[in-house]
Parts: sequence; C-alpha cells; structure tokens
Amino acid sequence: MRTWLFLFLMAASPVRAQVQNWDSGPYAANGGIRFHDDLDFFLNGYTKDELKAMRREVNLWRMNFDKMLRATIKDIQAYSEGGNMEAGTHDFTLPEARTGLPYHLEAHSGKLRAFMFGSISNPPARAQLPFWDVLLAKYDTAQVELFVVYGRELHPGDKKKFSKYPAPSSPEEKLGYAREFAQLTRLPVLVDGLDDKVFSAYGRVPNGVYVIDGEGRLIFRGTWADSRKIEHILDAVLQWEAAGRPELKARH
Repeated sequence: MRTWLFLFLMAASPVRAQVQNWDSGPYAANGGIRFHDDLDFFLNGYTKDELKAMRREVNLWRMNFDKMLRATIKDIQAYSEGGNMEAGTHDFTLPEARTGLPYHLEAHSGKLRAFMFGSISNPPARAQLPFWDVLLAKYDTAQVELFVVYGRELHPGDKKKFSKYPAPSSPEEKLGYAREFAQLTRLPVLVDGLDDKVFSAYGRVPNGVYVIDGEGRLIFRGTWADSRKIEHILDAVLQWEAAGRPELKARH
C-alpha cells in the first residue's frame, strides 16, 4: 500500500514542482534515489518584479551585459561541467557564523542535508533566504538539515548596493560579512575559508544548491537555489523512505 501511495504522489507532484522545464522525477542510482541536476544559467525561476528588484541592487545585472557575470558563467562551465568538479559529496568542516562552532558534514550522516552557497553581495541567494526559512520550519531536524555556506562574493564592491563589501582580504573580514548575512535568516550560516576550498570543491557556483542523502550521496545539484525544487526533492525522498524505499527505474 505504501509503495502505491509513493508512486501516486510522485506522479502528481512534478506538476507543481516544474520550474524552468526541470525534470523533477526521481530515478535509481548508486543504490538510492537520485534527481536530475539543474544546471541552467538563467534566472528564469524568478518573476519579472523579483528580477527588477535584484537588478536595482547591482550595476548591469542583465546577463547579456554584465562582464563579471559572464566570467562567472565561464567559471561555472569550466569547473562544474569541464571535469574539474567531481560530481559527488565533498566532506568539510566549517565554523558557523553566529556561534563559531564547527559543523562536520560527514558527522551528520543519517539525515538529508540541503545547502546553498550565498554571500551578502549575491542578490539571488539573499532573495531565497525567506523561502528557505519556511522550509527550515517545515522539516523535522532529526530528518533534514538546511544551511548556507558563505562562499564567494558575487558582486564585491559594487558601487551601488555593495560598496561596503569588497572582496574580503582576511578570514576575519569574511566572517564579519557572514555574520551580517546571518542576520537575514534563521538558517545556520557556515563560513568557507578565504581560499574558497569548499566553494571550489562544489563547482564554484555562487548560488549553487546541493542535496545529500543520509548515506552521504549527492542526489541533486543546481545552479540556483530554488526553494521549490528543494522542497519537492526533500518531500519525495521522505515519502520514498516512508514507503519502504520501493524500486525506482534507472535513468534513461
């Protein structure tokens, strides 16, 4: 009965989770459940008003004219798709911005873990924080952990909104930025090193998002941290597990 319920839910749920033509259906991989990656470079998941609000925060936000963002896309292509990123889980231990306490990814096995990269000069990441806060309230922390990794500044020193935030020159300066960022959310905010080691390990994607299952497998990665996709994936995995982990079809 639980298997049939899971299959019914999976057949029904992709419609509401369909964003940017993303294939939201799960498939079998490496002995578990996996989801299609979403490596779209364009901000199609936002409304026109949301895009206008983000563009007001920076100079030349539009991708066709923003030289820095074009360079970012080139960087993402080189690392995430050019073979420089191993598409799997990369363990890390990072301090939390508010408390300073270390968070060791591998030590939290047994739980679903979803995280995004963000920074104070990253409008899409900041726009996602309220939606991720809703997800934080929705899920049992015994099953799901959500957090942000404070990575690289997307628009450092922009003379409009982010003139006070040039690229940090010391770990202390980066921690200060992360603490300001943490005031915008209830999510834990982990702080990557000045060497961007974790950011690079996961593909150098400024607002990249990743979901890791309880066994430590990377089951989804995306270029933009769309909360709707994350909610769909978390719900699907929890339903699949509650149904006794029914057999899934392999990816075609």
